Amino acid sequence: MTIKKKLGLGVASAALGISLVGGGTWAAFNDTATINNHFAAGTLDLEVGKSSNKPISFDLSNMKPGDNVQRIFKLNNKGSLAIKEVLLDTTATNFVDGTLTSTQAEYLSQFEIDFMQVDSESTNWEPRAKVTQAGQKLTLADLVDGNYVNKVKADYLGAGNKINLAPLTVADNQYRGIPVNPTDSDEVFIQITFKDDPTKTDGKNYDQNKFQGDKIDFFFNLEATQWDGVNVDSHNKNGAVNNDVQGSADGSTMPNPVTEGTPKQSQEVND
Repeated sequence: MTIKKKLGLGVASAALGISLVGGGTWAAFNDTATINNHFAAGTLDLEVGKSSNKPISFDLSNMKPGDNVQRIFKLNNKGSLAIKEVLLDTTATNFVDGTLTSTQAEYLSQFEIDFMQVDSESTNWEPRAKVTQAGQKLTLADLVDGNYVNKVKADYLGAGNKINLAPLTVADNQYRGIPVNPTDSDEVFIQITFKDDPTKTDGKNYDQNKFQGDKIDFFFNLEATQWDGVNVDSHNKNGAVNNDVQGSADGSTMPNPVTEGTPKQSQEVND
């Protein structure tokens, strides 16, 4: 390459550089817009309440066959989301064998349990709507072992085949689950009976003698679950998602997803 050609290339590069500098000084119009969004999660809050200041736990000692213990409690929805199911999981710990050899399972099988509904609107306060099928008995051993599916009515089996206590707070199937609005005042009745078994296998001593001095701690663990997610379509207004109602989305039904009201400002233009 000659000196003349080199100089010519340098001039071309310089000219290009000037062109770029000139282009960077051009003016342009601009406009922006922002869509303001806000999400707020609801709360799922199950409260186990007392009935007329009566005890709700089973904490008794010095029991004998034939004794029965009754407790009544309320399942209150204290959150902002409707509760679909109240699933029962029963656990037991700290078994102590007493005077004669027995096992935890044998001891728990001595206690029959009834879950029933108490209609607070009734003047007689008679229990009704039993969880068990006709002719079936539930024991604490069944609950701890999970051996109860064939003993419980299908209406009271929830997710994972766990016992669902939520229907027991529903008067005449008026509501499903435990909604926030409207509320219901029915309560759950539980009775545990120490079976009175007169069997004497050896013809002399009661078989139940081996449970003398036995003791155990057991727990009713309650899990409140939400309804299925609702579909808020593009044409639905803004507002609180209607997740507080009974019978919310369950795969076959869908409530009006948002409450009626003045739509919020969805777009703001910045100057």
